[in-house]
Amino acid sequence: MTSKATIVFAREASILDLHLARLAEFFGIECRMVRIDGAGNLGKFLSHWENPPCIMTSARSLAVLFQEDAISPNIAAHLFERVPFVFVYGITPGAQETYAVRHLTDRVISSVVSFDRSEHFYQVGTTERDITNEFSGLAFGPIDQDIDFGLVLDQPQTRFSTFVSINNLPFFAALKKQTSCIFFLACRDIADLESQTNGSLSAHKYFSRIIPALMFLRHVFQEQIWHNPSPCANFIIDDPLLRKSYGFLNYSRLSEEMDRVEFTTTIAFIPWNYRRTRASTARLIKERSDRFSICVHGCDHTAGEFATTEVKQLNTQTRLATQRMRAHEQRTGVPYTEVMVFPQGRFSTTSLGLLKSHNYLAAVNSTVIPEDLGEEHSLTVADLLVPAISKYSGFPLFMRRYPREVADFALDLFLGKPVLLVEHHNYFKNGYDIIREFITQINALSKKLQWTTLGELLNNTYLQKKLSQDTFECKIFTNRQVIHNPEPIERQYIITKYEDNEIPIKRVSVDGRQYPYTIEDNHFRLYIDLPPKSAIEVTIGYSNAHYQLAREAQSLRRNVKVYLRRYLSEFRDNYLCRYDRLLLLVDRMKNRHFFKL
Repeated sequence: MTSKATIVFAREASILDLHLARLAEFFGIECRMVRIDGAGNLGKFLSHWENPPCIMTSARSLAVLFQEDAISPNIAAHLFERVPFVFVYGITPGAQETYAVRHLTDRVISSVVSFDRSEHFYQVGTTERDITNEFSGLAFGPIDQDIDFGLVLDQPQTRFSTFVSINNLPFFAALKKQTSCIFFLACRDIADLESQTNGSLSAHKYFSRIIPALMFLRHVFQEQIWHNPSPCANFIIDDPLLRKSYGFLNYSRLSEEMDRVEFTTTIAFIPWNYRRTRASTARLIKERSDRFSICVHGCDHTAGEFATTEVKQLNTQTRLATQRMRAHEQRTGVPYTEVMVFPQGRFSTTSLGLLKSHNYLAAVNSTVIPEDLGEEHSLTVADLLVPAISKYSGFPLFMRRYPREVADFALDLFLGKPVLLVEHHNYFKNGYDIIREFITQINALSKKLQWTTLGELLNNTYLQKKLSQDTFECKIFTNRQVIHNPEPIERQYIITKYEDNEIPIKRVSVDGRQYPYTIEDNHFRLYIDLPPKSAIEVTIGYSNAHYQLAREAQSLRRNVKVYLRRYLSEFRDNYLCRYDRLLLLVDRMKNRHFFKL
């Protein structure tokens, strides 16, 4: 089974060619780079022809090939008609590139044009869902008029399919020929996966530079490309107490909406509140454990409590948060998931290592930039393309989003990430229509999407690719992962996980029994055979032995400050939030440091 693509270039490989090769290899497809700069090279290439599943070439290289004196344009065009799938990228309005594309399509594409303004949107079609997948039917933007262009057709063609258009002009499209299908992308750039980011990944910013190329590769290589076989979703609400109502949130009303439009909710619960849960609400959470779950939201929920780099303090805070959550579980019968949501989104790289040593499953956060690194965070595009960021102590940090742009969640699903939404109680100020409408849009993105508890979501989020008929490789991210074999045949699974060896592994088990593993080149690896239609759970236990606890007890002054903070926050959420002018006044006082909530 081959998972190799061929990039053909003229004279020398361009930055665009190298970026595409890096993108393909990042998603599991090996790239062979072939230079053709004359009849001799072409003859050598054809003599070693291996029937590649696809050839990819830039419009610039295509133009050079068509202008070679020793190669006739017809012979060069014939080269691309011998391959099942061809991808022509980097198409711009340049005269030579336009000539090459026009010749390759037998004048079906007559010209390439720029757009006079950036207010245009990407419009994704619905007729080729096997290619456009989760983006099908979406319109979003704005486009980047400096790199995005439109293809002009000489006349309508039944053999021509438009996947993405801009201002009613094809932007990403394909032309079917007798023995091949040629894809065209009118974008002058392919994203550099090593480039620095601002810690976010938005659909409108990265769509044209990443997604069409991946749509092509996924269409060609199917299961041989890294993909998430079990996309899951969960809606997280930060802060509320487990009482009948908190602010604008009513648990019974939310339960009805979850049944009505199919979604699940996790409450990011503040451990400090572990003795304040009402029995009736605990009973509702337990009875609806298919819909509700809770996770850990800090410890005291004070500003920056997990943003420090003081190891003893973080170790103490983490242990105290865990003890409180266990006490809450014993007192109420409501189980919790060992997943951390950081208060105000603030955390340090050190805190992630501590959570790993305490065997937390993951951290889920609205921001992914550690406070101790700031602008020196060095998060690249590649770091943000995977389901979880694991570069800090090998501990998974999952990004969640506010329910704003549906296209951003389509991007997450397309890349194999889970759908993780976040809001606060005030999201329900005007009722539940807003969440109902947004969840309906999310559910329309994929028929495979499953709403689960947060723990199940993380236990089932991994990437896999097919190596042979009965062998798959899996990239896991959390320390507890359920691997599925849904097929009626036995399969071997090669399971890998990034480990920087900072936190030592204490034990590895499969379905509770100790299992052998290796660590090589900072990657944990184990091999296991799964019977037909079965699943196994891989558990990695880490050691906390080399971390010490802070000896000093919490001072009375600190305890009073935490007490005041919690009750003032609740007063704001339950009462002030209903009076906009009063809430505005409080915000102004807070900004002037009269007090902090």
